[in-house]
Amino acid sequence: MKCRIRDVRAHITKPITVRACVCALVFAVALDCSVLLNGVFGMTVPALIRQTAEGTDLTVIDVRSTAVYAQGHIPNAINIPAALVPEKSLPPLGKVVVCDDGLGGDSADSAVAALNGKRGIQAEALIGGYTAWQTAKGITTEERGLKEEVFPHVTYKQLENVDVRDMVLVDLRKPKLQSRQSVPVGPLQAGEELTDLESEFPGARVTRSLFDLPQTRQAVGGSETAPPVFVLIDDGDGEAAKETARMLKANGIERVAILAGGESIISRHGRSGLKRIGIDTGFRPDAP
Repeated sequence: MKCRIRDVRAHITKPITVRACVCALVFAVALDCSVLLNGVFGMTVPALIRQTAEGTDLTVIDVRSTAVYAQGHIPNAINIPAALVPEKSLPPLGKVVVCDDGLGGDSADSAVAALNGKRGIQAEALIGGYTAWQTAKGITTEERGLKEEVFPHVTYKQLENVDVRDMVLVDLRKPKLQSRQSVPVGPLQAGEELTDLESEFPGARVTRSLFDLPQTRQAVGGSETAPPVFVLIDDGDGEAAKETARMLKANGIERVAILAGGESIISRHGRSGLKRIGIDTGFRPDAP
C-alpha cells in the first residue's frame, strides 16, 4: 500500500512508505480540514497529516526564508519566500497549503491572499505553521543527531502587531533592583514593580508557571487546533529564556520564541535604550 503527495518541483508524484503513513495516522484526529481561527480559514496539522496519508492531491508551499527552509521542511514542500509570492508565476496547482514558521507573523496569511488571486489555485494556511507540524511529530527533512542550537526571537514591535490570542506570554522575570546612573543601590521599591504584561499587551494570556501552559488554542466552534506560541520573557539577558526554551523543546513543545530584550525593552515600551555619557555622568537616548 502506498500513498502520494505531489512534488511540483519534479512534476511527478513520489511514494511515501506504509510506515510513514501509519506514523502520520497516529496523530490524525477527526477534525474538518478547514477551520476558522481569528477570522482566517486554515488547515490544521492533523488534517494535513491525514490528507497526506490518504494521498490527497495537494501542494505545500513553504514561505520561510530559503536558509531556514534548507534546515528542515515538510517533505516535498516547495520553497517560495513570502516576499516573492505575489510576483511568482505558478501553474494552476489546485489545492495549496501555505506553511510559515508559526511564530505569530502574518506571512502565511498574506501569501494565501496572493496565491488565491492566481488562476487555478485554492490556498489556505497551515495553522501553527512549521513549529506546529514539528510539535505534532510530523515527518520532516531535518537531519538527525546533534544540531546547532537556535532560539527564535521576536521583537517588541512584532509582539505588538500580532494577534495575541495566538500567544501565551511566559513571565520569567525577577523583581528589578532600583538603579541610579546604572549602579544598583537597593531592593525593589514601591512604584518600581515589573511592567504589567496584561496591560502592555491587552488580551494576551500570561502565566508564570510552566505547569499551567495550555496545549492547544481554540478555533471557532470549539475545535482544538495548533498549540499557541509561547513567548518567553526574562529580565533581558536571555539566559533564563534560553534555559526554559530548552526544557520546553525537550518536552516536544516547538512553538517557542524569546522576546528580544525582555523586561528591559518592555519597560521602555519598545523605545530605544540609553547610552552612557562619560563615566557615571548620566545617559542620553540612542541615536535614531
